[in-house]
Amino acid sequence: MSLIDESQPADPMQSPAQQWIAAFNAHDVEAIVAFYREDAELYDAGMKYPRRGKQAIRGWFEQRFRTMPTITYTPTEYVCASETRAVVTWTTQGQSPTPGGHRWLRWLSRPFQVDGVSVFMLADGLIVRQQGYYDHLAVVQQILPPLRWLLPVRF
Repeated sequence: MSLIDESQPADPMQSPAQQWIAAFNAHDVEAIVAFYREDAELYDAGMKYPRRGKQAIRGWFEQRFRTMPTITYTPTEYVCASETRAVVTWTTQGQSPTPGGHRWLRWLSRPFQVDGVSVFMLADGLIVRQQGYYDHLAVVQQILPPLRWLLPVRF
């Protein structure tokens, strides 16, 4: 991990973003939700709409960990960290949800890995807004292999 911003705290493990990542990787929903302000907003490329408020954010993470119990984030670089903002590039990997949640269909679950970036806007040490960016189509193509042929990436 490289730290390239002079405003980075001396101990990056104490930054809210780094603590959030540790709680995410532990799948500790209550610890994650504690990092958000009551009126916080969470949005990423895989969501149809933002989640607003702690209750909606809690529901999002409960559902995410229930359907993808192996998902983890690995930070690759802390681009910026200050009292009001943290920008973290990362790699996430895991297994896709099992269709319909049926155990007997686990064999249809597929591994995925994608790089992305999260922007945490902070106030008083809490997350006010979090925005995640990644190639959602790349994830879908990894977990539904036939889509690679139907929706090829062209440059």
